[in-house]
Amino acid sequence: MVLEIRGSARKLSLEEINAFIKKLGIPPFPDDYMEFLIQHNGGVPSPDTYFIQNHPEKFCDIHSFFGIEVQIEARCLDWIFYECQDYIPRNLFPIGNSSTNDLICLSLSGETRGGVFFLDCMAETNDNVYKIANSFTEFLEGLYEFQDPDEIN
Repeated sequence: MVLEIRGSARKLSLEEINAFIKKLGIPPFPDDYMEFLIQHNGGVPSPDTYFIQNHPEKFCDIHSFFGIEVQIEARCLDWIFYECQDYIPRNLFPIGNSSTNDLICLSLSGETRGGVFFLDCMAETNDNVYKIANSFTEFLEGLYEFQDPDEIN
């Protein structure tokens, strides 16, 4: 299935992204995510559903990817970073959200660098981080169209 990204913000240069990273004082983004920002700078993917291993819900959607200097403040990478930095693990950087306002995060350091994680913001425990993919590319390649299990067959 071909991935489409709608509602992207303006295209970015590598220099703009590197300046953004320096401004936030974070480790560099993995190459595949850098390429996504250069090409799309946020947006809404289709298909948009992904599997969450070991989570009670089993799957979720991605409502939107955040971008740099986008029109809606709540979809700006820096705004989300500052808003969430006190309650997400230090190695994770929020790159998108679900329709239920959970976060999709990218690991920027350690053994999990480059991995994509689901942060369940509604969980009542601190055990609320679930690995989705080993890389941003793997995450995008794993997106699929939702089919209600009750409507199949």
